[in-house]
This record gives sequence, structure tokens and C-alpha cells, in this order.
Amino acid sequence: MADITRLVLMRHAKSDWFSGDGDDFSRALSDRGIRDARQMGRWLVEGGYLPSAIFGSPSRRTRQTLELVADGSGVDLDARTEWMAGLYHASAGTLRTLLRRAGRRPTLMLLGHNPGLEELLAFLVDDDRMLGGYGKRFPTAAVYVLDLVGELADVQAGCARIIAHQRPKMMSA
Repeated sequence: MADITRLVLMRHAKSDWFSGDGDDFSRALSDRGIRDARQMGRWLVEGGYLPSAIFGSPSRRTRQTLELVADGSGVDLDARTEWMAGLYHASAGTLRTLLRRAGRRPTLMLLGHNPGLEELLAFLVDDDRMLGGYGKRFPTAAVYVLDLVGELADVQAGCARIIAHQRPKMMSA
């Protein structure tokens, strides 16, 4: 039986387009983003999906998202997190390369941005029937929990299946 690796993909929570110093990197979360990130933290811990390691984009909104996920989960995630400049608006190809170089990790979370996360998800799952029912695939604060066949070093098209998926709007409905 092949090894299974768990991968959690999360997009940053909703940002305030009018915050920051006028540049994209320093935009802060909106009130809705603050609420949503905490809510997703609770969902991650309740489902048993908290990662053992986190690779995050260093933008202000991703840092705030993780801080609030930690607050919502009641778990300090700082020691598990590596902030990587290359994750800021990374392409799916860059994300795949990062996964292949990540080494063995029981559960790894990538916390970043679209369109890279959505494109990576489509590459890993490679089955529109599994993704088709979600409408917009990766809205802000959305989380996909995937099981990958094999190790991260062996990431290839279609190697994953969706174990769980959640987004704030699904929880408040």
C-alpha cells in the first residue's frame, strides 16, 4: 500500500482593498476576513486537520489569517510556520516545486493566494467532477484538505483526493 501524505491548502481571508500603504503586499484583513479566519481555525481543529508544518506567504493578510486561525483553533501555530517570500502570489508550478522540496511532513499546509492555489488544486485533484460542485473553487479563507498518494517529492497530476473542504459561507448558511 502506498504512503499517504496530507496537504491542507488555504487561501488568505478577505482583505480590505483600501488598507495598507497602497500596495498589495501590505493589505490587512477586513472585518469579514477577521471573523472568517477565526471560524476556519475552529473548523480545522474540530475536524482534526491542523497541520504539523505550515508554509505561508509573508504578506500582511496571510500573516493575519494565520494569527486568527491560531486564535480560533486555540493552538499556537508560530513554531510550525515558515514564511516564504516565494509563496507571495506563487504560480502553481512554483507551488509544485516547493512541495517536491518540502521533505517528509505528516500534514503540510500551504497558506497563500490565488490563482496559484486554485491551479495547484486542479492539478493535484485532476477531476472536474470532484471540483465541479463548489462553484468558485477558492474564495477567500477557503480550505481544502487533500490526501496525496505517495510523498510530497512525488507530486504529480491527479495524485490527490479531497478529504474535506470548507469555506466560511458554507458554515454560515
